[in-house]
Amino acid sequence: MKKWQKERNYRRVRDENGKTIANIITVDGVNVEVTEEVFLAYSQMDRRERYLKKERSKGRELSLDRMQENGGLPGYVGSEDVSDVEDIVLQNEEQAVHKKLVATALGLLSEEEKQLIQALFFDEISAREYARKIGVSDMGIRKRRNRILKKIKSFFEK
Repeated sequence: MKKWQKERNYRRVRDENGKTIANIITVDGVNVEVTEEVFLAYSQMDRRERYLKKERSKGRELSLDRMQENGGLPGYVGSEDVSDVEDIVLQNEEQAVHKKLVATALGLLSEEEKQLIQALFFDEISAREYARKIGVSDMGIRKRRNRILKKIKSFFEK
């Protein structure tokens, strides 16, 4: 039996066939029977703690930055998008300005032009399909689309 096994405060009680009949964690000198899930979580935490102590004793501090530099950082760690409040506020303000500009640009269009833009860009209908729907050639729709986009582009260039 290894030193850590003697010192740990959790154990499995098994019957003569080796089947686990109880999972015990000792808390303040009192043995407490716990579920398999609690026992596994506790034992995993203990193994992790022992591992970290061993690494520290070697003079090697664990660091997410160092792990990332060495290519040892799992893809899921640190992948969370963490923004500070100032960034979030600035993004929201920029989005609000963009929405107002787009709404103003779209306000310059006729109802027919708005319907075309809605169909092609928001409803993702192809130019050919939209042309069939309203009874014109698909080349005519493409020309209208290009004319509308130039109109919108000139608004944003001002």
